[in-house]
Amino acid sequence: MPVNAPAEYFAAENRFQSAKSREERIAALEEMIRLLPKHHGSEQMHAQLKSKLAKLKKEAPAGRKGARKAGIAKEGEAQVCLIGLTNSGKSALIAALTQARPQVSHHPYTTTRPEVGMLDYRGVKIQLVEIPATFEPEYLSMVRSSDAVAVVARNPEELKQTEKILADNFVRIKSVAVNPWKESAAEIKERIWRLLGFIITYSKKTGTPMALPRGATVRDFAERIHKDFVRNFRFARLLRSGMAKQVGLDYVLEDGDVVDIHTK
Repeated sequence: MPVNAPAEYFAAENRFQSAKSREERIAALEEMIRLLPKHHGSEQMHAQLKSKLAKLKKEAPAGRKGARKAGIAKEGEAQVCLIGLTNSGKSALIAALTQARPQVSHHPYTTTRPEVGMLDYRGVKIQLVEIPATFEPEYLSMVRSSDAVAVVARNPEELKQTEKILADNFVRIKSVAVNPWKESAAEIKERIWRLLGFIITYSKKTGTPMALPRGATVRDFAERIHKDFVRNFRFARLLRSGMAKQVGLDYVLEDGDVVDIHTK
């Protein structure tokens, strides 16, 4: 038994033992891995759980031999899934936020497969994936592996129903509720960006924008370019609000910083 595991871990373990389908076992295992404390005494247990999860994911879904895989390769700085009930406005929203052109209709369940588009935020690309309202297990597995979820709903009742579906299927990643019927695309774009918790920094040499997690340092910036920039680092010249300063690897960056790495 894992040491100091919370009660939620054992509840997930019980769900795994009683699961009737591959998808339910995968969901329970992912929850167990997330909840199991990370320390020296649990390393072997983590390895065993991850090995078991990898084997399960390689198995073909029962009754779906030869079916196409639902997984979509992640592109850009993050992958955000749009999920909601049928006719909640997901297709219109992804069309408004990206160059994707899904079929938009008042008829229910028009979207039958994931639709993908790239959201541009100040030059940074975020991948948006519209999940069909059929909530098939393979699509929900994709949601669990994404970086965040935007729950699309027209009213509080729709929001409540969708959140219950996510909870019942063990989807517990950071999310934001959006209403394309009352909010503009620009407002929703900002809320999705804030959910991800990124800052944008720029290379002085190329002007290229780089998304980094809030709290990132010059070291993180340099490593994203190339590890040699850290190995041969001398100093960085940073431009912020019109003021320039010389900083080291551990200096914490802020949104809008322009960084020029100097090496040996």
